[in-house]
Amino acid sequence: MAVRVIIDRRRCIGAGTCIVLAPSAFQWRKGDFLKPELVDATTVDEDTLREVVAACPTQAIVLEEVIEAMQAGAGG
Repeated sequence: MAVRVIIDRRRCIGAGTCIVLAPSAFQWRKGDFLKPELVDATTVDEDTLREVVAACPTQAIVLEEVIEAMQAGAGG
């Protein structure tokens, strides 16, 4: 199942844990002091994304499961 990454910038304290654990997926957001942004979640596997979510000290990162359009139409 596909997942979507959501970052709550108001909760984020800029610890950078996400960038350390998944540097190809997250980077510092330009123009927004000490706030990360998602650049490409497909560069890491879902287990790594779940590790990032668990390691965030303020729970500012959430994974949302996404049902792909083809799956939704096929059986449900």
